[in-house]
Amino acid sequence: MFKANIQISILIVILISACEAFGQTGKTVLDGVFTAAQATRGQANYDANCAKCHDDSAADIISIRQGQFVDRWREQSLAPLLTFMRTNMPKDNPGGFDERFYVDTLAYLLQENGFQEGQAELTAADVPNILLVGKDGPKPLPTGALVIAVGCLAPAAGGWNLTNVGSLVRTRVSDQTNPDELKTSAKQAMGDQTLQLRNLELVEKFDPEAHKGHKLQIKGSYNKQTAGVRVNVGSAEMLAASCP
Repeated sequence: MFKANIQISILIVILISACEAFGQTGKTVLDGVFTAAQATRGQANYDANCAKCHDDSAADIISIRQGQFVDRWREQSLAPLLTFMRTNMPKDNPGGFDERFYVDTLAYLLQENGFQEGQAELTAADVPNILLVGKDGPKPLPTGALVIAVGCLAPAAGGWNLTNVGSLVRTRVSDQTNPDELKTSAKQAMGDQTLQLRNLELVEKFDPEAHKGHKLQIKGSYNKQTAGVRVNVGSAEMLAASCP
């Protein structure tokens, strides 16, 4: 029962976070956010420029067309995925195509992962407002997901906790941060979650004792346990010298 309650609480937080992030008019990939014609163009792009790297490896096929692909990117908007594609793909010519190429290819990847097409084409302006979820809707984050958490640093038995944590935000890099992330984190609403922090004392140039009671941004790897949620810390930044 305790484990079930933890899972329900985490799912509620994710649902609330999704509503806050995307508003009442926000969409998910379940809402038919691309057209069949667009996915067909995207498939042509993929076959001509992407398949040479991805279709020759069983591991890559899994990462593109099966559950691992969705798990890697879900519970966040389509924007980070599109940015990743535009800056890294194709491997021999990263960023070498126009915006439409990448958006159409993204539509094809969604179709390949079982999401249904709709009546309007996907655009680059749409992607920040479309949440990527699994085919059965929002779910708790997968173990190993890289996240940003904002809360209050508090001592705990054998280590440290981050208390008063609101929604968790997925990130692509956990061992460094940037000014835009810090600005966003400083405005983030507090909550009632408590995260167990692991390896905080190993973060370079960060002394936990000196930041006790401070409001922090923590980035790290998410790990759901029976006894609660743990974050294996990759970076820690002070947001304020006091905490609500």
